[in-house]
Amino acid sequence: MMINSNYAQQVAQAKSNNTSIVNFDNSIPAVQPIPGEKDTVTFSDKALAMMNGDEIKENALTYVRPETARSLLSKSEAANTAEVGDAKEDVVVDNRFSEIMQNILDKRLGIDRERLEELEALMEEIANNENMSPEEKELALEKLAEMREKIIEEGREIQEVVKQTE
Repeated sequence: MMINSNYAQQVAQAKSNNTSIVNFDNSIPAVQPIPGEKDTVTFSDKALAMMNGDEIKENALTYVRPETARSLLSKSEAANTAEVGDAKEDVVVDNRFSEIMQNILDKRLGIDRERLEELEALMEEIANNENMSPEEKELALEKLAEMREKIIEEGREIQEVVKQTE
């Protein structure tokens, strides 16, 4: 026996019928189950087809190998260079989005991009310098790499101070 939880409604109904006793017995009819043939919510398409006697054939899943970054880059490069007859015509590539993203990243990390670009230019110049011995080149490149790391670390420290003051 279930008790009906809407007591106020039952008391009001008893008052309207001028009765002195309120019957709190459950007057809600029992829930009737849905036959399996009509139940489309809980059964999958496969289960419904099997209930109807239909035979289900499942195709084996085909593995598609994901493309590597190298293949994607080569496709991108091929798309940026269009072949017209015998001559190749370079298509202008719009780098604004990557520059904007780099600026946002630099701002968040507190990195001075101009100083880093100067260091990278110096590193390239040293690497291409034929008057220096390999040992001198390696030593100079290591020092420039240390300077680059120091610039990045200073930017991080500045950003930490800014975050703490907010």
